[in-house]
Amino acid sequence: MISRETLKPVATVLAIGLAIFQIYFTAGFGVMDSQMLRVIHLGTVLTLVFMYFPPKKVAEGQKENPLWLLLDLVLICGAFWSAYFLVSDIDYYLERIRYIDPVTDMEAAASTVAVLLVLEATRRVAGVPLVVVSSCFLAYGMWGQYLPGILRHDGVSYKMLCEQLYLVTEGLYGIPLAVSSTMIFAFVMFGCFLQNAGLGQVFLDLACVATRRSKGGPAKVSIFASALFGSISGSAVANVYSTGTFTIPLMKRVGYAPSFAGAVEAVSSTGGQLMPPVMGATAFVMADVTGAGYMAVATAALLPSILYYFSLLMMIHFEAVRKDIGVMPADQIPDARSVYRRLYHILPILILIYFLVSGRSVISSAYLGTLSVLIVSSFSSSTRFSVRKLLDTLEGSSRNALMISTCSACAGIIVAMVSITGIGYKFISLITDLGSFNILLLLVLLMFTCFVLGMGVPATPAYIIVATLGAPALMKLGIPTLAAHLFVLYYAILSEITPPVCLSAYAGASIAKANAMVTGWKAFRLGIVAYIIPFMFVFQPSLLLIGDTFTVVQSVITAVVGVVALAGGMQGYFVTEAAPWERVLLIFAGLTLLYPGLYTDLLGLGLIAAVALFEFPRRKSFRSKTKEETL
Repeated sequence: MISRETLKPVATVLAIGLAIFQIYFTAGFGVMDSQMLRVIHLGTVLTLVFMYFPPKKVAEGQKENPLWLLLDLVLICGAFWSAYFLVSDIDYYLERIRYIDPVTDMEAAASTVAVLLVLEATRRVAGVPLVVVSSCFLAYGMWGQYLPGILRHDGVSYKMLCEQLYLVTEGLYGIPLAVSSTMIFAFVMFGCFLQNAGLGQVFLDLACVATRRSKGGPAKVSIFASALFGSISGSAVANVYSTGTFTIPLMKRVGYAPSFAGAVEAVSSTGGQLMPPVMGATAFVMADVTGAGYMAVATAALLPSILYYFSLLMMIHFEAVRKDIGVMPADQIPDARSVYRRLYHILPILILIYFLVSGRSVISSAYLGTLSVLIVSSFSSSTRFSVRKLLDTLEGSSRNALMISTCSACAGIIVAMVSITGIGYKFISLITDLGSFNILLLLVLLMFTCFVLGMGVPATPAYIIVATLGAPALMKLGIPTLAAHLFVLYYAILSEITPPVCLSAYAGASIAKANAMVTGWKAFRLGIVAYIIPFMFVFQPSLLLIGDTFTVVQSVITAVVGVVALAGGMQGYFVTEAAPWERVLLIFAGLTLLYPGLYTDLLGLGLIAAVALFEFPRRKSFRSKTKEETL
């Protein structure tokens, strides 16, 4: 009798086969039409989802209801059939004329099956939010002609919807899946090989050594570790659980409050989605959507992401100094010489960056980086890849890609409905009309829209959703393309740490055993710079390293000083513990310095100097008071 256990070997072989298929046809060894590649990729991904993820969680020790397994077998057959239907006659579907050639009943049935399978697979791997949003857009496509006013569209027949979603490359097989089945899969594989080669531990150990004498060291370790893992993993929540299990207990041990420790990890992990070179794979989607190229996206995102982490670092430091939180326990610090001897494990990341900068394609760079991981790991018996370890890593690469590929196909439903109903143009028109009165009001409304659309949705599909609706509205008002896309990206991702739906903060709170909402609000405060910077670079693109050299350098220097002032105001400590009015001045000074401009910079520097003059005489008395309380 077939059971879930008997499916596992089949799933393993299929996952390894998918990884090899991806390497062969996307790394330049084989040639395949892009639409056929997407169809095979999605069909295999859906099959693996139904094999790996049961429709309902089964408690440990309990047997799964046989009906659930029977349902999955039916869904697996449906996934195979919906993919085979297109592949078996791919030449016809490549040459057919959209909206002219008729859609048969069988094609409509195959489309319906494919869409329902994608929605169910998305529910299993990413939860309900994205399914609800996509279903609402589907409902709008089918019945939007009955809505009043600006929301009404002219009506779309069911077969035309099926054509848009399934038979052309604008729905399930559109740009989101095109990117996830090529560039993103390549980087997911690179990240999986890095983790299995032990680079993560080397980087974590290096961060421990670098911050061993710094106050509040474990929290600073969280920044470095989470920036690396978060950028590669593509999931802030997964990153919280992977690095937070180590960093959060350490933070609590040296004296941080549980809610603060959970918030630090949540903010650190979320920021990885904004940090080049990988940006949780969103950089490659943005490069494709904007047509700006990968290097332009990575360069523009660099300074804001550095300011994000530098702000978090300063807030942690001020918190540690204000509360006299100690350094990392000696027994938790690895031997420095051992860490330095293992630094060669970082070479694959440097090699990857070199190939990206040298002009190689993104996919080629990722696979060359993966090859370098295999070579570098062979230098030590503890990291060397055996045949079994290699096969496990290939399987892990496919498993790690399931969520992104499934969600990308689901996001394709939204893109298709926006395109065929014209709601995107109506939204742009509405937003543009508001912006003609007050562009700041437009940005605030768009910020809250991105929060809502990004709630509970993984980074890449969240960006696709908000970029489809929000970015064109900003561009129509004359805002540079990259600034518009980064603006909506930031707020879609920041929904992870924005109450009330702040999934990363909830994950950090669960590890820290802290109140979830308290942790969420602390995460919001720690990430405050990320909420401010997008407004700044919309008005002054020099923060995206766009403009003449003098303006860019001035913006960088003053922004760094502004971040320090802002962190001091938020944490209530600068030269010494700050009075309420001093905190207000520091926050205002930070805001003026983050906004590039000579007069705002002079005002901000003047306010900082005034606060420092008031605080210096109190510094010694605060230190002696802190020592007495510690004793």
